[in-house]
Amino acid sequence: MNEQSQHRPTGEPQGYFVVVPPQVAEDSIDLARFFAMALRSWMLLVLCALLGAAVAVAVSFQLRSLYRAQAIVAPVTQGGSGVGGSLRSQFGGIAALAGIDLNGGGDRKAEYLATLSSVGFARDFIQSENLLPVLFAEHWDPATRQWKDPAKPPTLEAGVKRFTEDVRSITEDRRTNIVTITIEWYSRELAAQWANRMVEQVNERLRADAATTAARSLEYLNKEAETANVIELRQAVYGLIESQIKSAMMAKVQREFAFRFIDRAVPPEIRIFPRRSLFAVVGLLGGGILGFLFVVTRNSFRSRRQVREPS
Repeated sequence: MNEQSQHRPTGEPQGYFVVVPPQVAEDSIDLARFFAMALRSWMLLVLCALLGAAVAVAVSFQLRSLYRAQAIVAPVTQGGSGVGGSLRSQFGGIAALAGIDLNGGGDRKAEYLATLSSVGFARDFIQSENLLPVLFAEHWDPATRQWKDPAKPPTLEAGVKRFTEDVRSITEDRRTNIVTITIEWYSRELAAQWANRMVEQVNERLRADAATTAARSLEYLNKEAETANVIELRQAVYGLIESQIKSAMMAKVQREFAFRFIDRAVPPEIRIFPRRSLFAVVGLLGGGILGFLFVVTRNSFRSRRQVREPS
């Protein structure tokens, strides 16, 4: 080859070739073929999608409706009256023995919330409301009012686990101190009733505990007042007695002792499960996918049969 043939003129057009990988070409052909199959069988695909939606909705009607009721409460701050800075440093030991908080901080919302969320309170609530036959309705015979298998009845601990993990939830907004008690159950009336009863029972329990503590403190302080010889000590003891009398009075008259209702739970109208519209959408998509797979499989078998048959 000479030098002239090696160098072409710059103005001469040059040819370009586009190399398409075989895999890309095959994928494009497969996608086009699948799209063509879907167009040819669109009536079958629509029928499968509608059938899937109908089956999903029918299944949703067989499931038990689940409802959610919520009670919104706020912790009550009990006003506390300390005995003063100097007397607090001197006679704090007496108050501690009497079980009295001298910090003037009646804010015990952490204790209230811990009691409401505790396993022990859940256990007492289940027993007081007789919830085991309701929580384990599948094992309970309402006609005979006995367990179907008397040898293995559901235990209280099993009921506490189901109640605390699947039925009841308690959340606190730390910014506003608002507490929400949520009950999810198959009966809208029971869901609202349980949420309200939990608040009422924890108030009753903490109110009774406060009254008992105040009574014991008063008994101890009265004995100390009789034996006190120093005037300052006697005055401090009388101040403690006054604060405990106020606490006892509050425990007796204040029904919303620990939590104050902001919004009582009411029987909900809308169920949270099953959502039939969501079931219909899922069934529609599932039926369409199954229909498309059926069309692809049918055409694949037909193609193989044609290849095997002699021309």
